[in-house]
Amino acid sequence: MLARRVTGRFQTAWDKARHFVLHSVLHADDPPGRLALGAAIGAFITFTPTFGFQSLLVVFAAWLLRANKVVGLPIVWLSNPATMVIIYYPCYVVGRTLLGREPIGSQWWNGLRHPPPGWWPAVQFYWSRLLEVATPLWLGCLVVGTCAAIATYYLVYHMIRAYRLRRWGQLTPPVESA
Repeated sequence: MLARRVTGRFQTAWDKARHFVLHSVLHADDPPGRLALGAAIGAFITFTPTFGFQSLLVVFAAWLLRANKVVGLPIVWLSNPATMVIIYYPCYVVGRTLLGREPIGSQWWNGLRHPPPGWWPAVQFYWSRLLEVATPLWLGCLVVGTCAAIATYYLVYHMIRAYRLRRWGQLTPPVESA
């Protein structure tokens, strides 16, 4: 019974995603380049640790670069609290490797328990510890996000182009006569 319910929900979600791709992306009035750029922006922003602002960043970057604003939003929703470790830990490892830093161990975590006395030294202490993690994380996110964006752009561009040429024989949707 539970398996049938889960399968039904998965099928419903798959049908909604398929409908979105077929009707909102492939049949949009934008040329393939603008659609692919919107998807690439979404892929790039997905890998930035900017929770709470990712959707706004996608819309703003798409507006700034004249890309499709809607295509990147579902992509950016892949990064959520449930997928945070899966997405950002590899980025952190990439950044740490590029910077040549050692991994953070238990001694680092135990050191957080004993900040120096006084509020300003404590702020400086925690700020320096935050930068020890944030610097490799951001560097790794930018590198991985750039690679993902480039791959997404070319993949989406060629998929949309092939679909439209096969379906309509042209890259822009045909004009429907009333």
